[in-house]
Amino acid sequence: MINFIKDITLSLEYFIGSYPIVLITSCIAFAFKIFIASNLIFKLKKSNNSPAFRSWILLVVMVISASFVDLSWIIKMTKEVFLPSLDRKVVLFFIRIAWGFIAIQYLALSLFIKSLLEKNYKIKKVDLILSIGNICMFLFFIGLAIYDHNCPSMEMRPIIEAIIQKIGFTYVLANLAFSSLVFGIKIMRSHELPRILRNQLKIFLRLLIAPIIVSEFIQIYPFDFALTWITNNYTVVTLTALLLTYTIYHCMRKVMGLRFLNFQKQVELPIHFNFIKDFKGVLEQLSLVTTTKEINHIIQNFFKEAFHIPPNRTRLYIRNLDVSSGNTNLQDLAREAVIVENFINAHTGTCSVNLVLQKTKILITDELAFSNFYEEQADYQKLLTFLESINADIFIPIHEGQVIIAYIIVERYARIGSSPHGNDLYSNVEQDQIQVFASYLGNIINLLQHRNLHSLIQLEKELKEELFHKHQEINQYKESMRLFLNHAQDERKIGIMFYKNRSFVFGNQTAKEMVGINVNTHQGHPISKILKELAQQVLEYKAPQLMFAHDAAGNKLVLSGILNLEQNNVIITCYYPEVSDLIKRKIDLLKDPTKWDYLLYLETTQSGKLINQLIPGSGEILLNFKIELLKIALSKKAILLNMPDEDLKATVELLHHVSLRENLHMLTLQGPSKNMDVAIKLFGINPIFGMNTEGNVPLLEKLNNIGTLFIENIHYLDLETQEYLAEFMKYGVYRVFKSDQKATSNVRILCSTTLNLQNLVQDGKFFQALFNELKATSLVMPSLLTLPESELSDLTVGLTEQAIKTNTFKNLLELTDKETKRLLDARPASISELRTKIQQLLINKSKKNQIYQESEFDPAYDITDPELAEAARLGKYALKDPRIMSLLWSKFNNQNKIATFLGVNRSSVNRRCKEYNLL
Repeated sequence: MINFIKDITLSLEYFIGSYPIVLITSCIAFAFKIFIASNLIFKLKKSNNSPAFRSWILLVVMVISASFVDLSWIIKMTKEVFLPSLDRKVVLFFIRIAWGFIAIQYLALSLFIKSLLEKNYKIKKVDLILSIGNICMFLFFIGLAIYDHNCPSMEMRPIIEAIIQKIGFTYVLANLAFSSLVFGIKIMRSHELPRILRNQLKIFLRLLIAPIIVSEFIQIYPFDFALTWITNNYTVVTLTALLLTYTIYHCMRKVMGLRFLNFQKQVELPIHFNFIKDFKGVLEQLSLVTTTKEINHIIQNFFKEAFHIPPNRTRLYIRNLDVSSGNTNLQDLAREAVIVENFINAHTGTCSVNLVLQKTKILITDELAFSNFYEEQADYQKLLTFLESINADIFIPIHEGQVIIAYIIVERYARIGSSPHGNDLYSNVEQDQIQVFASYLGNIINLLQHRNLHSLIQLEKELKEELFHKHQEINQYKESMRLFLNHAQDERKIGIMFYKNRSFVFGNQTAKEMVGINVNTHQGHPISKILKELAQQVLEYKAPQLMFAHDAAGNKLVLSGILNLEQNNVIITCYYPEVSDLIKRKIDLLKDPTKWDYLLYLETTQSGKLINQLIPGSGEILLNFKIELLKIALSKKAILLNMPDEDLKATVELLHHVSLRENLHMLTLQGPSKNMDVAIKLFGINPIFGMNTEGNVPLLEKLNNIGTLFIENIHYLDLETQEYLAEFMKYGVYRVFKSDQKATSNVRILCSTTLNLQNLVQDGKFFQALFNELKATSLVMPSLLTLPESELSDLTVGLTEQAIKTNTFKNLLELTDKETKRLLDARPASISELRTKIQQLLINKSKKNQIYQESEFDPAYDITDPELAEAARLGKYALKDPRIMSLLWSKFNNQNKIATFLGVNRSSVNRRCKEYNLL
């Protein structure tokens, strides 16, 4: 084995042990040590730290002495490589000087270790006795270099020189080993040494002292046997020089981060925690808290994730301050809390300890112990005693102004893997992170103490809802105005017609364009019937009359008739309506003036058209209901719907569409929920329960900002789920089921019930808070069973007109008074039932008159979804519209269903889906 190592070393001699490599290595080592020495001088000048002056002097002497060794190698290799003519006397002179400084280097290093570990270190008698050998060796080689400076070669050196080299070097090396290793290990066993200083000592012993002893022992091997070929081998010199340079660099880099010689005020260590990224989640959680219990949970999680501190080792104490005195009641407090309160009360105002506390912002036992070691002060000692009394690693006061309103205590050695001899210290970056966290936490605690945070969150939610409602109203108003502006030119045009001798005559071109048909020949057309009815009423009552009709494009027309007594005829004017015309028509039916604006929106906007499509009646009761429906549709508050089951789906789809939401999720409860399935589906579940919910995103998260959630038969929810739902409706924040974790969500909630919730609340079967939320925005549809006959008749006429697609056979298909009366006598319970009966009656009439054609009826008549209704009316032409095809695919996700819905072949649907990249 020895021969193998020798062969390897000799082979490396040709590469690493060559003179140029040794020269380069020595230059690098020399430059690095000079850099360290200059950096130490600069550090001390900048910090002006007198307590560490002795340690600093010894360290600088050690580094400079070590650089003389490298200098001697540089001079020797320079002669071999560049200056062969250089006198050997010069080389020998510097080699002897280097031997002398080796003794000083080891002496300074051993004394440095002792000065580092003792306060106000003074050289003891033992140190003086042990240093005699180092001083004698130094004086011998310095004197020899001066006295025997004319020695011509290495071979002619005195024999005593070689003897002193071996004996003296063995002594100084043993002295170093004894003074540093033995003394250092002994001190490390003591608990009195600050942990930061103990970590510094570990680094010096492992990364500096031990490598130096091993490398020097190898280079100057004192015994003669088989390994003598190692001694003075250039390969070994090069390798040890490189390794020592690296270990010195690594040692100084690590020890500088540990407040070496108290140059820094805080420990500096590398950090692997992404504070900015992870702190976002912490801030979001803090912004949602409503109780101090939640804050404590967030703090424990934060310290666990950021600093690896177990949750049970971190505690938050919020002071119950007396506003008048600024003190807190000490009754019923934990032992450590009593100690803290007594300490704070004893050191208030301009007390020096309080000033130190305000300046440092955060108390760390290790930092204070280290600072007190170098700069012993009474204030530091008091703070250390205080931290030891509460067994704290960290004490974090949380201020509001100059008053401490709360504090966080982290137990001593709480960090995972930390122990009295551990090195898990808190770096300057971590301390800054804790300060930022404490600063933000102070604002939250102040809100909790002085304001009702629940009320603030609720107020914020209400303001957002009100802002959204106002924004929707403005959009409705803009849409109304846009309609009038688009017809601005047409509004100024007035068409004139004359009615005499049972026939109509156009008075100008404008009237002909507006009406669009020959009224005398198309007597069954709706506008012809309205014109005739208007003219007959004017002649009968001898007074002006006003009616509304629609042109060919579906736009409203105002028809006004007056009697011309001179000519014995009726003059009829037609024009597009102004705002006053639309409101004036139905304004008498509204007793509340605040509904007038919504009457305008109902008549002119797309949302209003959808509502009129759903409920075409215009009586007082139905008109007020439609306005309430529009008003609720424009808000985003939770709504309780109380109406027949058949009308629920159509109303929900309308509210969803007007709210401009993308996804509608319907949750139908068939019976009382007896497990946690519904709650988990809505809110998720605490991971601690071990349920596999991966991929099952809670509905309130899934539908956030984009969806509407409809809960049918909400009275079937269990009371615990009702409580969670009530909290979400009130604050816009929901809790994960069986957890304190909170999250915001912007989901539109729609609910329905067929029972009296007030009675359920009294019986303890429905949660009071949820009832209060739903009661504020409930919508009750008027029952058709109690609706006045005139309104029900008007509703029937409106539904009939919707069912008939064209006017070709409208005369034959429209309901007679007898048929209408038969429908009214049956009194359907819902609009959906009435719609179905009317459709069936019309189909029967068309078959009876042998004019049944499917195209004569509106294909979207019984479709409640506004978007699907548009597609149904387009029929096969919907295949040409990519937007509508994408909508149908998202609704049905099946080619056969789309083909059936549009009445086309499946192959056509397949071809269009491929063309639009839907498959």
